[in-house]
Amino acid sequence: MRRYLISFILLAALTVSLMQGCAGTRKAEQVKLRAQRVQATLTDIAEALEKYQQDKGYFPKGMATLRNARYLSIMPDLEREWKFEYFTDGGNVMMVEAVSRSSMPDGSGHRITYRVPSDVWEGYGITEFP
Repeated sequence: MRRYLISFILLAALTVSLMQGCAGTRKAEQVKLRAQRVQATLTDIAEALEKYQQDKGYFPKGMATLRNARYLSIMPDLEREWKFEYFTDGGNVMMVEAVSRSSMPDGSGHRITYRVPSDVWEGYGITEFP
């Protein structure tokens, strides 16, 4: 009887460990998928900024101008969960960044940064995992 009890306890502990490991993997995959969607949007923003600058000779005053001029469309759920910003220097897009809002499943304050000239990505789901 005692032998069966020990086997049962070991099996239960193993099952719990496996379930926790799978949950961690699933969480990491969800973070990566969220980050990939934001990365695609940041790439779209950088391309729209470059096109706008080529067409007009200057950068828009803000994201709203870029959208209103129909250079860019961002999915509403991403707009709810992330704030998008960009930074320029002279005639170049230097950086495009997304900062999570409180409505994002992992909470506010997470950043994804795209450094355009060097094509470097960093932040949430890329170099940092909550």
